[in-house]
Amino acid sequence: MRYLWLSLLLITSSGWAQPSQKIAAAWTRMLQNEQLSFASAGICVMDLRTGEILFADNHRTGLAPASTTKVLTSIAAFDALGAAYQYKTNIYIQGKINAGILDGDLIIDGTGDPSLGSWRYASTKNNRQLQQIAAALTSAGIRQINGNLVVRNTGFDNNPVPPYWPWADIGNYYGAGIWPLNWNENQYDLYFKTGSRPGQPTSIAGQKPADLPITTFWNQANTGPAGFGDQSVIYTAPYSKMAFIQGSLQANETRFAVSGAVPDGERFMLMNLQSHLKSQGISCLGKIVTASDLNISGSNPPEITDNQLFTTITSPTLDTLVYWFMKKSINLYGEAFARTIGKEKGKTGSTEAGLEWMEKHFKAAGIDPRGMHLTDGSGLSPTNRIAPLTLCEALRYAKTRPWFAAYLAAFPEYNGMTLKSGTIHRVKCFAGYQGNYAVAIMVNNYNGSSSGLVSQLYAVLNTLK
Repeated sequence: MRYLWLSLLLITSSGWAQPSQKIAAAWTRMLQNEQLSFASAGICVMDLRTGEILFADNHRTGLAPASTTKVLTSIAAFDALGAAYQYKTNIYIQGKINAGILDGDLIIDGTGDPSLGSWRYASTKNNRQLQQIAAALTSAGIRQINGNLVVRNTGFDNNPVPPYWPWADIGNYYGAGIWPLNWNENQYDLYFKTGSRPGQPTSIAGQKPADLPITTFWNQANTGPAGFGDQSVIYTAPYSKMAFIQGSLQANETRFAVSGAVPDGERFMLMNLQSHLKSQGISCLGKIVTASDLNISGSNPPEITDNQLFTTITSPTLDTLVYWFMKKSINLYGEAFARTIGKEKGKTGSTEAGLEWMEKHFKAAGIDPRGMHLTDGSGLSPTNRIAPLTLCEALRYAKTRPWFAAYLAAFPEYNGMTLKSGTIHRVKCFAGYQGNYAVAIMVNNYNGSSSGLVSQLYAVLNTLK
């Protein structure tokens, strides 16, 4: 434990002696546990008022942070975009209207809004937003669209997933990619009927919504024991029309829900829009044309003018989006923020451009960028590295910002403390606030159960209460 000497120096301070001794002892006990025999672990506890370190060990070592990455991405989004920032999805009609018929296309500008059609907000629920478009068409007297439903890419990367996301993640709801145009958080549900005994086959009993860009589900999931839960994996690639399902689902279920990630967010949205318009008596005779379709065919995006603007869908404010990003650890939002930062700061709407800005921004704030090496904005990538010291410095910086109250409110509560958790394979981390302290505690490559490790981490953190 390279930095335990620091805690011994701090013990000479009468104000810090007691908590320093307690946390040092608890940390030593944790490292001696068999679960950490082959692990890498680091901790940093920093006084928010002075910036002094109360206790640290391996605090300059870059570790896989999992979703504690969101601590940094949220700060960057607030600073780059502002708490009141809103995504605006503009919808245009191109062509002439004659006797209720639009002789032209309905064009949607994809601006990367991750909340379109989301169930989390009253203003974004999918039926409400689809109805907004239908009502605008009805108000203009349009009952038929002879042209296409088209998506314009307003400057975002065509690859919807960061390059280092695992293959086993990107077909599942938490690995949903980010497109210029998204819908329902790019998530769908499959419903399975399982057998009565382990090893029996399962069958797909339904899906929601009905309109999906996936045409084939190859189901090889079998039945697990009763109470086994969901141990399935959906495999699919961006723009693929097939999903392959393996793993096991608990026994004796007639409609067991498993959530997946759609492989084409733009097509997903337009398919659902087309169906909704039909239900409202508005027929669409043309094709669905996504931004990727245009790119693949070598076609330029359609030109639009302001006087063709038909209606605009506006997202909740950024502070509201960050609230759910942190509370529910929605990876999609982190990738949307990173790409939006890249686009709004004068480069391209790519993950790389957003992360480059973040690194420069944190450096300007006095936080050494050598302590963070990120390959995504959410923490799903196993190649991310952040040092515990860097997390604490960022948490302390956030406390000085005008948007801090909204940031703090977005943190979940764990163990009676204000903490963001991070969990991927053999990685468990917490970062956040306890009283006057910023804290980051990180473990990589532990053995045994996650719940057993978490109880040990809590024992260390409890010394700060």
